[in-house]
Amino acid sequence: MQKKLNRSYDSLEEMYEVTERFFLNEDVEPSIRFPVHFVMEELFTNMVKYHPDNSNDILLAINTTDGAVTVSMTDYDVDAFDVTVDRNINTDAPLEERTPGGLGIHLIHKMVDSLEYDYADRCSTITFTKGLNA
Repeated sequence: MQKKLNRSYDSLEEMYEVTERFFLNEDVEPSIRFPVHFVMEELFTNMVKYHPDNSNDILLAINTTDGAVTVSMTDYDVDAFDVTVDRNINTDAPLEERTPGGLGIHLIHKMVDSLEYDYADRCSTITFTKGLNA
């Protein structure tokens, strides 16, 4: 399933509706839905937040294969930002000693089974999988 989403926080509701229909059709367990939605939301909101002057839609692709949900999100005409790079977030540090930023990407790494990044010709694609038996 593929869906183009307007680059707007208002598109989050549409993203959830589309993916929920997909999950129901594919009989994806509710316990898998939350982490997939969380990761999609984090990635989508970062794409919107860090490229506010970009009017290109964001392409969402989702499918189930080999016992996993696979999601790809493609952002067009953007600078590179590799989400697979470890940001060394110290979650044990007191709040007053932490530097803002990076916690969402840190959580993504903890919630998915695989995370890949591809960048070519100013096109950024992030792909993640979550096992259906996780």
